[in-house]
This record gives sequence, structure tokens and C-alpha cells, in this order.
Amino acid sequence: MKKTLLYLAIYVISITTAFASLQYHQKSPAHRENGWYRIIDGAKDSISSQPIVTAKDFVWLRIEKDFFGNSVISGSVSKHKLQAWTDSTEQLIGKRMGFVFNDSVITAPQVNMRIESGAFQINGLDDYGMEVLYRKLLNEKKDSLDALFKTNGWNIDSLFFNSLNKEKQDSTINMLDYNEACSLIKGFSGNKSMNAHGQH
Repeated sequence: MKKTLLYLAIYVISITTAFASLQYHQKSPAHRENGWYRIIDGAKDSISSQPIVTAKDFVWLRIEKDFFGNSVISGSVSKHKLQAWTDSTEQLIGKRMGFVFNDSVITAPQVNMRIESGAFQINGLDDYGMEVLYRKLLNEKKDSLDALFKTNGWNIDSLFFNSLNKEKQDSTINMLDYNEACSLIKGFSGNKSMNAHGQH
């Protein structure tokens, strides 16, 4: 039953977005981090200043075909951001949320139900445009992870990663959760600090 409701929710959002996206390719006057935002109807700058989730919180991105045969990007939010996503979709029932990329709203579907799964779809561009956006989102996630690891002194085996074919590279990036990586580094740093104190 839950699975059926999830498919129904995505279907309804897809139908709504097919019409709404034509109206929402607007440019934000202020810089926004790439991600999902509340859309405030009637405001001069209709995009909320704070994101619900950002692109680095996405997991398992993939290109699929929607019910109309158009290319869409499907994905989920990190389990660490799932509560924020669930609460926000509940609060936004009957209202819009927008996916912002490079300070432009790509799509702004109306939310019709609370989405507990964290699933989402991005559409509003042609097939080529969706492929380009998909690549840019994966690269952004990889860059965020690279920066996180390097900042904390972790070495990255870039030679090994670059030796993988594109499909395996995509799978590796998709498998990694930025928020999990933050927790892992924090835990590792904490243990290292405790061990150092224990040696004195």
C-alpha cells in the first residue's frame, strides 16, 4: 500500500510539474546553493532563503523516463535529511517547492502529500539538458566529498577512481552519502583525539 502511494505521489508531482515548470525557469536575485527550496508565491524573490536539502544531500541519482516518456532525474535524500524533507513536504501540501540549480528554478511542482520516502524527481528540461544536469549534479557531489576528505587530511586514491569506467564511477559517487562521510570523519577524528590523550 505504501509503495502504491509513493508511486501515486510521484505521478501526481510529475503531472503538476509538466505544467508548472514552464512558468518557473526564473533567476534568483540572490545566490542559492543548488537544491530544493520552498517557493513563496507572490513574493518578489519567491525562493526561500534556506534550502530544504542541498544537492550534496542527494543519493542514488539516476536518469529515467517519466509517464510521458520524457527524461527525468530520480533520486532520494540522505537518511540524515529525511526528517527535514518529510516535515517540509507535509507543511507544503497544496504549495510549491522548487529545485534550484545555478540560481535558476528548474522545476517547481506542487506538493500533494507528505513524502516520507525522501524520493524526488527533477524534470523540466529536454533529454540532453537532463543528461547534462545529471552529470553536473554527480560532479558537484564528487567535488563536495573531495573537499571534505582533503580538508580533514584524508588521501583520495584518484588514480584508482579514474581507472573505473563511467558507470562504476557514477555508482561509487551515488553510493557515498555526504552526511555519512561527515559522521565518519567526525567519529574517526574523535577516536584519534581520545587515543592521543590516552597515551599521555
